[in-house]
Amino acid sequence: MYGTDIKGNVAKACGYNMRVSTKNSKPVCKALRGMELHKAKKFLEDLISTKASIRGKYYTNISTELLMLIKSAEKNAEFKNFDINNVFVAHVASFKGSTMRRRRHKNKIGNKLKATHLEVILKERPLPGGLEKPAAALKKEAEKKVEVKNETTNDHKEKAKEEMKETIKETVKAEIKKKQDAKVAIQIPKAEVKLEKKPVEAPKAKIAKDAAEKVKKSE
Repeated sequence: MYGTDIKGNVAKACGYNMRVSTKNSKPVCKALRGMELHKAKKFLEDLISTKASIRGKYYTNISTELLMLIKSAEKNAEFKNFDINNVFVAHVASFKGSTMRRRRHKNKIGNKLKATHLEVILKERPLPGGLEKPAAALKKEAEKKVEVKNETTNDHKEKAKEEMKETIKETVKAEIKKKQDAKVAIQIPKAEVKLEKKPVEAPKAKIAKDAAEKVKKSE
């Protein structure tokens, strides 16, 4: 649970039982509150590289952990479609974590280990006129665009499938017609040959008989 409730467009990140000092984390958290996101990241990077300090101290360990949390919160803000250039650190705090002790042999009690809970909340600054940027609405619009794009893609796919089916049908019909035409072309000469063979000559015996009858009649 977060130590404070901030209204508006916010992005959060937290870390539990971080291996840093709660006492040393307080001044760093205080310095970060209210900073612009890019300035906060630059400030922590300078602390880690010892280019900047807080009252002569660099706090490299806590700065490393806080930088990791701020980057995580920034990713959450990007997912919510925030304007990253208009985001600032609204809340950053540290709390004492669970008490742990270093392991020792047998029944000996080891030294206490430092553990701290850290939380970061980034907020998008309101637009001029006191209006909050409708990040949720923008997210819905983006989702709608993706849905429309998917529907358009699906329509194109369905159309392409239908065109492919029609092309296949036309190809099959053309092949069937081609085969039928070739079959008819082969059958026509056979029919002609059969017609030519129809005239049959009269038997020789019948011709001879007819000739004999003609001779008798002429006598």
